[in-house]
Amino acid sequence: MDRHCSYSPDRRWILTDTYPDTGGFRTRLLFDPAKEQRIDIGRFHGPTPPGGEIRCDLHPRWSRDGRQVCIDSIHENGRRQVYVLDVSGFTAAIARGI
Repeated sequence: MDRHCSYSPDRRWILTDTYPDTGGFRTRLLFDPAKEQRIDIGRFHGPTPPGGEIRCDLHPRWSRDGRQVCIDSIHENGRRQVYVLDVSGFTAAIARGI
């Protein structure tokens, strides 16, 4: 994990993404520094279309209330789109110690 990091609005969680693996997949994850716990929230393929060097960094970012994150991705059709992921279930479960 060493890409685009940002803290949640309550400063408890770090949201980041990984470098692509050998198959071209990047993982979006939450990290709780206090518990040293990582939660993978998604894995997306980021292909480079033939004949060009089109890149799409995920740039994960938080909603103001900390319940959702959004990312940029080209995993569905090769064109950049914004996706919203609800992370409130993950963060609430960890807060309760589950």
